[in-house]
Amino acid sequence: HPNVFLAPKRHGPPTLSEVKTAFPLPGRYHFRFKAPLIPGADRDRETIAVWMDCVNDRQPIPTWRNAVLAKVTRIAIEDDDDDDD
Repeated sequence: HPNVFLAPKRHGPPTLSEVKTAFPLPGRYHFRFKAPLIPGADRDRETIAVWMDCVNDRQPIPTWRNAVLAKVTRIAIEDDDDDDD
């Protein structure tokens, strides 16, 4: 896969905050993760996959077949955390 980066390894899936911290490009991004429609059913070959939008930094992110697959959309080029605009 041409767009791969390594996140810190931990027991269980990382949190959204950990993924954001490890993300190699500057800016603000929206993260969407591949997950099974029925939680825990991703081992079945006929399981339907969905893309879950993640907004809570403290929540573990969804996984698909023991891997993290994400669609990432840039919201802003600069990493601006203040909402003064």
